[in-house]
Amino acid sequence: MAILFSLPIYLSIFGDFQAIKLINSFIAIIAIYLFLNIKHSFFQTGFFIGVFWFWWVALSFRYYNLSYIIPFVILFLGIGYGSIFWVLDKLFKLIKKDFFIPVSSILWGVFLVFGFDYIRPFTFDWLKPEVLLANSFFAPFKTTLILIVIASFLFKLKHPGFIILLAIALFIPTPKENLPPLKIKLITTYVPQEKKWDKSYIPIEVKNNFQYINSAIKEKNDVVVLPESAFPLFLNTYPDLMNELQKLSQKITIITGALHLKDKKFYNSTYIFEKGKVTILDKHILVPFGEYIPLPIFQKEINQIFFGGATDYATSKNFGIFSINGIKFINAICYEATTKELYNLKPKYIIALSNDAWFMPSIQPILQKLLITVYAKQHKKVVFHSINGYKSYIIK
Repeated sequence: MAILFSLPIYLSIFGDFQAIKLINSFIAIIAIYLFLNIKHSFFQTGFFIGVFWFWWVALSFRYYNLSYIIPFVILFLGIGYGSIFWVLDKLFKLIKKDFFIPVSSILWGVFLVFGFDYIRPFTFDWLKPEVLLANSFFAPFKTTLILIVIASFLFKLKHPGFIILLAIALFIPTPKENLPPLKIKLITTYVPQEKKWDKSYIPIEVKNNFQYINSAIKEKNDVVVLPESAFPLFLNTYPDLMNELQKLSQKITIITGALHLKDKKFYNSTYIFEKGKVTILDKHILVPFGEYIPLPIFQKEINQIFFGGATDYATSKNFGIFSINGIKFINAICYEATTKELYNLKPKYIIALSNDAWFMPSIQPILQKLLITVYAKQHKKVVFHSINGYKSYIIK
């Protein structure tokens, strides 16, 4: 069961070819049918979905000299999601009534469509059934899931109406948004995480960044976008670098990730250099356990024991919105690009910066891309995503 729920992610490693979309379309239907209609251990299903989807979370601990806890983190993820599935199954089975099908199956169908929007352990909500449809011939909408769920029940009852519902689901249109009237160059970098913050390697990164910018200028682009932490330093404390970037911004708008030091607080930020001026947009939503400890107590103690006394990042009060030539963009830094709140904002263009080297090699950038695809299509957004560790892309 869990394998079927995970295959669309792993198959998407090979791209968005028509054959992959066709296979994923069938897998999504079969996975949902079996999940709702075949007897299985919900704890076991939840356990392995948690492991197959999120094992990569543990990889980041390699860079804190905590590799020995990786198996325990993966086990914790499995037990956590397995327990959630087990508790829900027990609650749904408290209602013993059956109609044409068990009430517990109906409740699981409703939960499959809507419930996972509210399963957010430590604010982490990447378990989205719509991901099954993101790289398929189905639009990744709630309406599509509803039709597939009802069709699975009709198939169970041997009612031919399931064919009509699946056909309707297949032809739900996916909105296509136009690109902005700007020539935007997305930079892809492949700096390994073990080198990313190495003081001896930072000058090489800085030099490469200027080469990317100058190359984008020669190609006559309007905007160049570098990944999260492309400048692995508190950029605002380096006046010479800031001045050089401001000078280059007379020729091209430069968007880059870097750290920001303000009032003795640390921020993960996006710097926008345009026509000699600079705007700094700080991250609004942090990564749980990666950039802050999402617990009401013992934050300092956990940081001291596991993260060498590191301090949690500070956050801005709101998501950042900025303009280029009068066109509004939403700023998103890595994890923010997979949060629903960001997509509720009005501007239809998003510029996202990520450093996925933390989790490479793994399925993390694939799952991230599928989640961004889901939200972009649901909310009619265009996303420009510049990444370190994985190929940059545009979703529209």
